[in-house]
Amino acid sequence: MYIREAHPTDSARPARHVEIEQPKTYLRRQEVAITCSVNLNLTIPMLVDDLNDTISRTFDAMPDRLYIIRDGKIAYKGGHGPRGFDVAELESALVRMLPKQR
Repeated sequence: MYIREAHPTDSARPARHVEIEQPKTYLRRQEVAITCSVNLNLTIPMLVDDLNDTISRTFDAMPDRLYIIRDGKIAYKGGHGPRGFDVAELESALVRMLPKQR
């Protein structure tokens, strides 16, 4: 999910490694997301949040958050990332969701 830029060039704390202004239109937000996806060679679908950051606010996604969505419901909600990521916890949650082997 591409959401609001965390450190755009037009903010008080711009990133040093990328130069992106905060998109002011949805079309521009889509363009930035596509550029990111292409430059990172992503092969998974990317969703783009609206300019009101509806999804980001709903899922408390800033700055990063890992979720597992199963059958349209939140099956796992990780801590705020990147420092709050617990990969072992996420992996354990995924394993618990797998069908039991006979």
